[in-house]
Amino acid sequence: LEHIDDPNVESDTAAVEMGAEWRRSDEQTYRLGAGLRHSDTKDALDDTKYTTFYIPAGLTFDYRNNELDARRGYYLNYDTAPFVALSGIDNGFYNKFDLRGYRSFNVGDARATTLALRLQLGSLAGPSLEDSPSDFLFYSGGGGTVRGHDYQSLGVQVGSDDDDIVGGRSFLGISTEVRFRTKGALGYVGFFDAGYIGRESYPGKSGEWHTGAGLGVRYATPIGPIRFDFAVPTSNNNGDNNFQLYFGIGQAF
Repeated sequence: LEHIDDPNVESDTAAVEMGAEWRRSDEQTYRLGAGLRHSDTKDALDDTKYTTFYIPAGLTFDYRNNELDARRGYYLNYDTAPFVALSGIDNGFYNKFDLRGYRSFNVGDARATTLALRLQLGSLAGPSLEDSPSDFLFYSGGGGTVRGHDYQSLGVQVGSDDDDIVGGRSFLGISTEVRFRTKGALGYVGFFDAGYIGRESYPGKSGEWHTGAGLGVRYATPIGPIRFDFAVPTSNNNGDNNFQLYFGIGQAF
């Protein structure tokens, strides 16, 4: 049972799911299941009730040297869920891809500096935007996508009001960080994020981009670095704020 109250969509969902997970090794995991889901959603397009049968599957390859403070290696996660609409919407195919890579090198006498890159790709194929499940659509903005912008502030505008937005059927996110380490517990980060949301199933020319950049401080602890980031929007600010602050444990990705 789930209730979601996000800036642009509200939904109540009841779902039952059964699946299996195969841990082939410490670095490789595979997943496959089946589920039945009923949702009642409300967004800028309409109030929609729908029921779907879906087959969630996915894989994770985690070759990072440290989950909370990676300095080398890579991480790949892929989730997919083809679904059959039993009522309310059309059949479709959901995909979400997350790839992260890390490389460290020395600069003079300083400790290792790490370059971190992240690529995210999302796609909902099959139904039109108007006949898509609202809680399967993609937004951009916030700590997990483009820092500096309001949470889920970028979507697809469907009305004359700037606030009349819904999620898109495609998402592309790119994040870069340069992490500098000192001899003590403090570290410093510079970052740049970009995000795209489109009406079509795959990123093209009809969607919109927004970008954000900022600086951060890291304080090393035995359980991982404590993270503080200050970020500003650098293009297409759809929110009400000119900067954002983020706190957490572990690196941003």
